[in-house]
Amino acid sequence: MIPAEEAILSASILSSGECLVGLNLTGNDFSTRAGGLLFDLIKSMAETSRPADLITITQAIRELPSDEKRAYPAAPALNALFAMGASGAAVPFHAALVAGEAARRRLISTGQYLIQYGNEGMDVDILADKALELVQGAVAGVSTTVDSIGVTLADTINSFGEPVTYSETPWPSINHLMQGWRPGGLYVIGARPSVGKTIAGLQAAIKLTALGPVAFISLEMSEVELQKRMISLDAKIDIGHVTRNNLTDEDTNRMAPSIQRWEAMPLYVDKTHGAKFTDISRHVWSVKRQHGLAAVVIDYLQLMEPSDPKKNEYQTVTENSRKLKLLAQQLDVPVIALSQLNRSSEQRDGKVPQLSDLRASGGVEQDADVVILLHRDLMKSPHEIELIVAKNRHGVTGTADMDFCGYYSEIRDRQQAA
Repeated sequence: MIPAEEAILSASILSSGECLVGLNLTGNDFSTRAGGLLFDLIKSMAETSRPADLITITQAIRELPSDEKRAYPAAPALNALFAMGASGAAVPFHAALVAGEAARRRLISTGQYLIQYGNEGMDVDILADKALELVQGAVAGVSTTVDSIGVTLADTINSFGEPVTYSETPWPSINHLMQGWRPGGLYVIGARPSVGKTIAGLQAAIKLTALGPVAFISLEMSEVELQKRMISLDAKIDIGHVTRNNLTDEDTNRMAPSIQRWEAMPLYVDKTHGAKFTDISRHVWSVKRQHGLAAVVIDYLQLMEPSDPKKNEYQTVTENSRKLKLLAQQLDVPVIALSQLNRSSEQRDGKVPQLSDLRASGGVEQDADVVILLHRDLMKSPHEIELIVAKNRHGVTGTADMDFCGYYSEIRDRQQAA
């Protein structure tokens, strides 16, 4: 054991485990199995209100089965720790040293893993994915102390005078329900094919570029197709004229004043079809490093490829939705993921979608801070669309009635029209 580990164990024996309260450390952080087992035993005794002095610890070890007992420090080692007389006041400092050394060992182990499997020819994307997972796990325990709620309560109270940071959506009615896009949040916009989810995602992205660069991952449409939709939306030009390259003189006149603004728009499109999470993460972090980042939009979740080809669609979507949630938290920007819905709503009266219709995974519903479902009756009322806030972790749920202006690639809030 390293000296800091011995000091923690000594202080914990002398304090009957009281010095371990609030310590974010486990036996896995110790450099030896014996030290880790002893630490977990003392901590368990303290947490269950059992005395954890030299006598009771020795007795608890004696009562273990013989094969388990041998893994713990012997009686002379326990006596030496007791005689060491370490102070409980220094435990947080010593714990930071132990956690740091544990993280160092895990990082070295991660490096050895990557060298071994890299040399064995493991798929690069799987290896990169595993590297991110292992590195994050290696450093997760470096923070060794936690504060009670009372310690941080003053900061929360003082923050009441500060405005909560939200970025407005393009639709005032939706802003009324969920205030806007919150940094660090995962937002899912779900719809059946051809209902309008790409239009909703593009509108959201364009609106957010007013605040800064937006990374747009288009797994379904080409960059040219997105640009044409953007031109139709922003200049109010019939999408049919744009897609057929059949602009009228009036269309050209409408487009001309906006060309310079479009050229400067900080919308960065990654048009890699069938991208894995590692590809998406690489694009997003590149945008952030080179230009800054205000938001991420992904079109769409079910088109993200698995990190491991052996995984089925359910496992892939579950894994990717969780990774997108973590990405939003790491970047501290809203991540908006478009999602396909299954066919269940088509068999339902009214065909109104529900959370359970999110295709392939209940994990999407679990990970998302907000889920917005789009509903449009393509036969009876194709020019009307409902945006249903079906889940809202930070506010209320509800439905907003909108107009669907397909010829302009726009979902228009009736509040705006009024």
